[in-house]
Amino acid sequence: MTPAKTRPQADGYVLNVPLSRRGVLREAVLQRRMFKEAVPEFSHRRSHPLVCFVGFEGGAVTHLGLGTRGNIAAEGMRRLNVREVTKLAAPVTHTAILESVPRRFRPHVKARFDEGGLLPPGSFSAVVDAVRSLVPQSNPILDRFSERRSVAIGQLGANTRRALAFQKETLATALALADIDARLLQVWQPETQRGPVRSFLDGLPQARLIEDQMVIHDLQSFPGFEVVKTMQHASAVFTNDRVELTVVMANRHALEEQLGADLIYRNETFGSFVIVQYKAMEQESSGATLRLPNAKLTEELQRMDELWAKLRDRGPDGALGGFRLKDNPFFLKLCPRIVFDPDDSGLVKGMYLPLEYWRRLENDPSIVGPRDGRAVTYRNVGRYLNNSGFAELVAGGWIGTTTAQTEILDPVIREIVATGRAVTIAVKRDLTPDARAAHYTAAEDEAEFVDLDAEEF
Repeated sequence: MTPAKTRPQADGYVLNVPLSRRGVLREAVLQRRMFKEAVPEFSHRRSHPLVCFVGFEGGAVTHLGLGTRGNIAAEGMRRLNVREVTKLAAPVTHTAILESVPRRFRPHVKARFDEGGLLPPGSFSAVVDAVRSLVPQSNPILDRFSERRSVAIGQLGANTRRALAFQKETLATALALADIDARLLQVWQPETQRGPVRSFLDGLPQARLIEDQMVIHDLQSFPGFEVVKTMQHASAVFTNDRVELTVVMANRHALEEQLGADLIYRNETFGSFVIVQYKAMEQESSGATLRLPNAKLTEELQRMDELWAKLRDRGPDGALGGFRLKDNPFFLKLCPRIVFDPDDSGLVKGMYLPLEYWRRLENDPSIVGPRDGRAVTYRNVGRYLNNSGFAELVAGGWIGTTTAQTEILDPVIREIVATGRAVTIAVKRDLTPDARAAHYTAAEDEAEFVDLDAEEF
C-alpha cells in the first residue's frame, strides 16, 4: 500500500522586488538581516509557515525566505517581513517553473508570478517541487516542504502521530509560557541521527546540537530528576535574548504505546511549578465533547488529589514573589482531538481547568444530559482559561506552587514521571546580562541557532 502523504499546512508568497528597492534589500540579505517590504493586503495564519519566492531579477526566482504578515503599511497595504533569506544556486525563471508544475496549477501560478502575491497550499506545493527539480542542490527551506518529507511523515503510524501531537503541544505550551517564539518548531524533520524517533525533540536541531548528559548535569537539583535518567529521554535548549528554556521529554514506553502527556513547567523567577495534564475531547455532532465517566481520567485525577494532599499543608510563602492567587499546581487542558501537524506552530485551542474547578464541574447538574449521561463541552463548562490567559498567569508567577511547596516536590514529580504517560519537563530561567552575551557569542558560532526576537516581527 502506498504510504499516506502529509502536505504541509503552508503557503507561498511571490515577491518580485521592484528595481528601485533591489539595492537596499540586497544589502539586508548580505548582512543576514530581516527585511520588510510593503505589499498589497493579504491574509495568512501566523502559525503556518509562509515561504517567500523572492525575485531580484525580472521574471525569475533568485532567493528563498521565510515570511510573516507584518503591520499595516498604508491604506490597503501590509508589510511582508522576510527573514532567513538564502540565495538559490542559480536563478530559476518563471517560465521554467510554469512548464514544470501540473497544468491545473499553471493559470494561478502564472498570475502570482506576474503580479506577486499569495500562493495557496496546492499551488505552493507544486512550485516547491518544480523549483527542487530545477535546482537539485539542497536548500534548507525547500527541504522542509519536499515530497520526501511529506511521505516520511505519512509513513508514521497513527499511534505514533498521536503521541507526537501530544508532545508537540506540551513543547509549544512551554515555549509560550517562556515567551519564546514557537516558530522554532517548524524546522522539525521526521528523520533523526539517533535511529527511530523517540520523541518530538529528536526532529529538532536544538536536540541534535547538545548532549543529553549536559542537560542532565545542569538539572541535577531538579526535584525527581533522578528517575528521569532511568527512562528514555531527549533534551533540548531554547533561548532568546531574555530567557533560556531547558526541555526534557521522558517516557517509559515507545511512542506508539503512549496514551497521553503531562507538562511539568518550572518558573525559576518565582520558584513555582505548574503541572498540566492534556486530555483530548471527541468530535461529536454537537461539538468537542468529553464524556463521563472516564475510567482512565478518574484514576489520573485521584493521583492528582493524592499528590496535592502532600503539598497543601505547607504554610504560605511570606516573600513578595511568593504570593499566589492559587498554589494548587494541577490543571487539565481539554482540547479538541489533537492532529499532528509539524508545520503549525500554534497552540491547540482548548480549556485550562484548575483541579478544584474540575472537581466541582464533574458533579454539577449543568453537564447532565437528557438521559442522565454526563458530558463536558465548551457550552456547559462555565468558565475556563484560554491559552493566552493561562500563559500570563504562569509567566507572572500568579499561579503554581510556592517556594515552600517546591521543597517537597521530589516524591510528587517522581510519581508523575514514573507513569505510562509521556512527561515534558521544562525549566525557564531568566538570562543575566553575562549569560545573554554568552548566548549571542554561541549563536554567532553555531549557524543552526536563529535569533527570533519577537520585536523583529
